[in-house]
Amino acid sequence: MYDPIVSRSSHNEKATRSGGMALFFTFCICYGLGKAIYSMSVDLYALIAWIFIALTGMADDFFSIKYREKFFLQVFAAIVMLQSGIYIDSFHGVFGIYEIPIWASYIISIFVFIVIVNAFNLIDGIDGLSALLSIKFFLLVAGIITISSKEMFLVIPSIVGGITGFLFFNFNPVKKVFLGDTGALLLGSVIAFFIFYILNSNSYIITDDFISRPLMVILLIIYPLADTLRASLIRMYKGKSPFLADRVHLHHRLIDKGYSHWGASSLILGLSITVVMVGVFVSSLSISLTACSLIILVYLAILYYIFFN
Repeated sequence: MYDPIVSRSSHNEKATRSGGMALFFTFCICYGLGKAIYSMSVDLYALIAWIFIALTGMADDFFSIKYREKFFLQVFAAIVMLQSGIYIDSFHGVFGIYEIPIWASYIISIFVFIVIVNAFNLIDGIDGLSALLSIKFFLLVAGIITISSKEMFLVIPSIVGGITGFLFFNFNPVKKVFLGDTGALLLGSVIAFFIFYILNSNSYIITDDFISRPLMVILLIIYPLADTLRASLIRMYKGKSPFLADRVHLHHRLIDKGYSHWGASSLILGLSITVVMVGVFVSSLSISLTACSLIILVYLAILYYIFFN
């Protein structure tokens, strides 16, 4: 279970990839206790999908599954999750589109699931980054769904607690532990489910009065989306596979500039929080969604020029 040290590695000492399995087992114990003692509950199909994607990650950590095989396993997990009845069934006014056909809902939801799961897997390149961004996401989502779904809300403190415990080992310079594919894929699948919940028209969201749901979702996961899109475009421009493992990610730029892993992860976390704040602020100005998006893009460009260029 030791992570191999190669040219693109950000570590030079032995480190185990067992953190994701510890996170998965921790969540299983918390869910069992929460289900038995409190009202903690998630749809069975969503839970099965999380377990399946975690097992896929374990197999990859042990045996290094080829990307094509892992892709089809992720598609299967997405299809299982859709059986929960929670999926993207509306664009909420983006491009003037609201309700969409069921077949389009399934296709779009599967696509979004694959993008999110792999985005969080790809940014797991330096200590703490994927974990800290996941904690930020879950804490913000907790405030959004606490009224509409108290049963599902209890999932958040259990998984945030597991991630927090993992961080102590992730930043340990002597006995370092990585999330591995198990942890990154598991976090991505749980995040995808909550995004489906937010974008599902049957869900009540307290932020509806002042910000668009699609815009809110993008703001919540802005760094994984932006970094994955940028890295994929650079690879394709160079005639390489967009899934190639290399060091073109934004967090690698910070490391090359001399930032420590803790410093780079904390900086990206802080910047992503400011993006959410700016997005919520401009949305409260009663301007169009297009204008909000343009302002946010300009702000992202400024952040890139100042910190990553």
